[in-house]
Amino acid sequence: MDSNIYEIIGLVRDIAFIICLPLICTFLFLTIKNINRLLESLTRNSQNVENITDTITDKFLGNIGLFSGIIKLLSLAGGFSRKKHRKGDN
Repeated sequence: MDSNIYEIIGLVRDIAFIICLPLICTFLFLTIKNINRLLESLTRNSQNVENITDTITDKFLGNIGLFSGIIKLLSLAGGFSRKKHRKGDN
């Protein structure tokens, strides 16, 4: 009777292992697939943010360059110099 119980327990254990192994593999596959999809989404979002910041930076740098050009032109036309007088200059 003792060996019969051990055989039944071993059989149940083997059946549980055979059933659980494909379920675990399927669960891992779906989890990895979802993580991969999430990483791809994060990559796209970071690229979009990078493109937006580049566009904003280009707009501001273009305007700053335009404004600095206008200021330089006005300072040359008005005769103003950017150089400050040094201690020895009078």
